[in-house]
Amino acid sequence: MTSPTRSRASPSDTTNRPRRWVVFAGAWLMFSLLAASWSFATPISASPDEPAHIVKAASVVRGQFIGESSALGHVVQVPRYIASTHAETCFAFAPTVSADCAVPLSGPSGEIIDSTTTAGLYNPVYYLAVGAPSLVFDNVSGIYAMRIMSGILSGFFVALAFMLVYGWRRNRIPLAAIAFATPPMMLFLSGSVNPNSLEIAATLTVFTGMLTIVSQPNNRLLTERSMIVLAGAVFAANARGLSPLWLAIAALTPLILLSWTEIRVLFAKPAALTAVIGTALATIFALLWLLRTNSLTAAIDNEGNFQQYPGIGASFFEGFTYVMRGTFGFAQTMIGNFGWLDTPAPLSVYFIWAALTGAAVLASFTVLRGRRLVLAMVLIAALGLAPAIIQGIYITGGGIIWQGRYSLPLFAFLIVGLFSLFSEQVGRLPEFMMKRLTLMIWFLWSAAQFVSFATALRRYSVGADGTWRGVVGAADWDAPGGNLLWLGIFAAVAVIAAASGWFLGSDLERTHRAPAPIDESTLAR
Repeated sequence: MTSPTRSRASPSDTTNRPRRWVVFAGAWLMFSLLAASWSFATPISASPDEPAHIVKAASVVRGQFIGESSALGHVVQVPRYIASTHAETCFAFAPTVSADCAVPLSGPSGEIIDSTTTAGLYNPVYYLAVGAPSLVFDNVSGIYAMRIMSGILSGFFVALAFMLVYGWRRNRIPLAAIAFATPPMMLFLSGSVNPNSLEIAATLTVFTGMLTIVSQPNNRLLTERSMIVLAGAVFAANARGLSPLWLAIAALTPLILLSWTEIRVLFAKPAALTAVIGTALATIFALLWLLRTNSLTAAIDNEGNFQQYPGIGASFFEGFTYVMRGTFGFAQTMIGNFGWLDTPAPLSVYFIWAALTGAAVLASFTVLRGRRLVLAMVLIAALGLAPAIIQGIYITGGGIIWQGRYSLPLFAFLIVGLFSLFSEQVGRLPEFMMKRLTLMIWFLWSAAQFVSFATALRRYSVGADGTWRGVVGAADWDAPGGNLLWLGIFAAVAVIAAASGWFLGSDLERTHRAPAPIDESTLAR
């Protein structure tokens, strides 16, 4: 690995993939369209705690950052159509019940009334970004617009990560890793009003940016890369309560690849130092909000809290082992469990992600050495142990709260990190083998995304036990514009995204010169 303190001419420096911002725009568009498809194919209030997040967003953009505490949550004033989302969850936890059971809104939809939200204490940054449409619309169109805004925001950061990896010398496998790090659950969350999606996308940008700075040194691009990291850090730190922890892991773990001397030289550069200061300020704001509102421990400190979870009073060991025993169950909900976690993805989807994740872990232990192996083990340990430790700490006072989707930032770090670390060695395979390998990954990704999308749409159209013919023929509930329209749009965009990702993969070193033999000294890094 080249030290970030060096600056030398190389194929990657001179070529510099000049289309990178065009690639960014295309990736942003593709992700936003996929998320928007989920937005319309998912009934209102059909994602975890979405009514609370919708009310929170609408209240924050109206200047109510917290509201008044009550036995049912924080009381705020929002339009009637926003408040009515609480009453549209008749299908929650009932997978055989279609979304047709929801009662249409009656009365003036734009009238301002009292409502409650269990997200009242949450950091307002995400909600300020996605709540603006509720100021423009006075009917349910405002909710769909808020969802689309959320998908666009998440897509912005995923596209930045994709663009960064596109500029790497060997990018075939890392580009596929960015896609693989965004499983169906990520797109589903991005198509709803939920800060979880922004947390995943923004921390992924920080991790990818730091990995790019460390492993693909280029003094000419250091300022651009540092500002990308800073942008991701500002939103990542302020997405959710645990976000500062995920941000720390994203920003610090890639530095394992550098020596102390290289780290000092890197952060002596003005661009890198600016990113550090900006990240620190954003994190300080997030921590001050957490301390001031007590949002992480409110359920522990308030005995009359409206949210009571099972397991309160249990020991750290019981909380820790609960998550460890349920590792594979949590992994399934991390990859895809839609609705109110009542609509699992097809088993084939879990198999694909399990197989590729297992292959990445095995490949890492086989070919990596030195600092690269240390980083791989740290990323594996973070995903395997951090959730259990957090639940163990929290269970005594707050009960069992962990869900698989909370681990998605760690999963994204693991996949992008491992694929990137061994790509230098695997990239020395013959060209036709590399093309076939990455083609298989992109094909499996697009196919798994589509079958997950179709499965969720069927569940809400005719119930989980309904027929596929009913989805496009005589559905109990139709997505706006019709189910067939969104099935077609999603399939087309997924195929175009996969094909584009595959065609964009190339090896600049292979293009400019014949492959060099493997140098054992580089493996030690």
